Amino acid sequence: MTGALTLSTPEARRLWQNFQRRLDRANRELDAADRADISAEAATHIRDAMEALSEGDELTRLQAAIASYGDLPAAPPVWRQPVAIVLHYGSILALGVAGIFVLVFLHMTVMEVFTPQGVGLWHHGQGDWSLSYGAQEGATEVLGGWFIPAMLTLCACVSALLYALWRFSVAPGGPVSRWMRD
Repeated sequence: MTGALTLSTPEARRLWQNFQRRLDRANRELDAADRADISAEAATHIRDAMEALSEGDELTRLQAAIASYGDLPAAPPVWRQPVAIVLHYGSILALGVAGIFVLVFLHMTVMEVFTPQGVGLWHHGQGDWSLSYGAQEGATEVLGGWFIPAMLTLCACVSALLYALWRFSVAPGGPVSRWMRD
């Protein structure tokens, strides 16, 4: 089985190249030798199917032969890879910035153990709020004894969200990483 298929019209060659790209994409998980065998078998099938058809020009016979071969998955949309790249690198930035905030909140939680009168969430009389390492003059500490559990809960929730973001857009097996490879 040689798998050779020669086409004379540019439209037929373009259709054949598009079919081969879709066939390669459908079999991208296989090794090179298996993909080459499948490609040769497909070319032989298409060539034999075109020879069996007597009506129509080369392009029409090629379209009919490809239709008889069966459906192949369509290529991914053109926009998907650039969007994946933006999501991937934007997520890395978001993970870094949010991770720094989680570390600061954890540090504040530890510091609350050593200086409970200073670290806290403060409410100022004019309606402003601040999260601070030091006691704020004229402000009321809002959480009091609940500061440590509240901050640990906040850190756990943000960490879970960061992990989900990492799994989705940065992890090698995640969807965004697969989109970047397609």
